[in-house]
Amino acid sequence: MNITIGNRVRSFDFHYMRDLDGPRSCYMEGVVTGIEKIRGCDRYVIEVDRCISGGKEHDDFPSTIIPPVNGTPTTMGRTTDSVEVIA
Repeated sequence: MNITIGNRVRSFDFHYMRDLDGPRSCYMEGVVTGIEKIRGCDRYVIEVDRCISGGKEHDDFPSTIIPPVNGTPTTMGRTTDSVEVIA
C-alpha cells in the first residue's frame, strides 16, 4: 500500500525487528503530514503521538520524525521499508 499524507502509520526503529509488544518492540506511531526531500532523500514527515521502546510506552518522544520513504536505497545495500500503514 502506498503511504500518503493523512495515513496513520507505524515507523519501526530497526528493519529487522517488527515486534509489536515485548522487550524487542521499538517503534513510533503517528500521522503522515507531508513528504519532503531532505538532504537529497524523500522522507515522510510524521507527527508522532505514540512511542514504544523496549516494549514500554514512553511519554518523552520527538513530536516529529522524518524516516526515509519506503523503497529508498541505503548505503548498506538494503531498501528501506520501515514505515507501514496502521489499519
